[in-house]
Amino acid sequence: MLAALLIASIVASPNMPGVKLSAATVDELQTDFETAVPCHQIDGRDVWKGALAYYIQSFVYDGDKPVATDAADAVLPEDNSAETVKEFEDACSGAQPV
Repeated sequence: MLAALLIASIVASPNMPGVKLSAATVDELQTDFETAVPCHQIDGRDVWKGALAYYIQSFVYDGDKPVATDAADAVLPEDNSAETVKEFEDACSGAQPV
């Protein structure tokens, strides 16, 4: 599993009035990420499934140069569209990466 660096990106759009923000804390998400199981990749990015959220590999750039690939964004089902959640469910069905 990637290093325990977690970037919890929780963004609510004003155009999505039915979406409620999660009450999960960054510490709770970090703990969840540390025990998450690997899934199939999405668009060439590693994916994991935890008890609270899905996680997807994130890249940190300095200009055009990637400086870190050991980060992940939390994808909380309650903060995302049904289509997005389905993509992660599909990637994690069977829970063994290809």
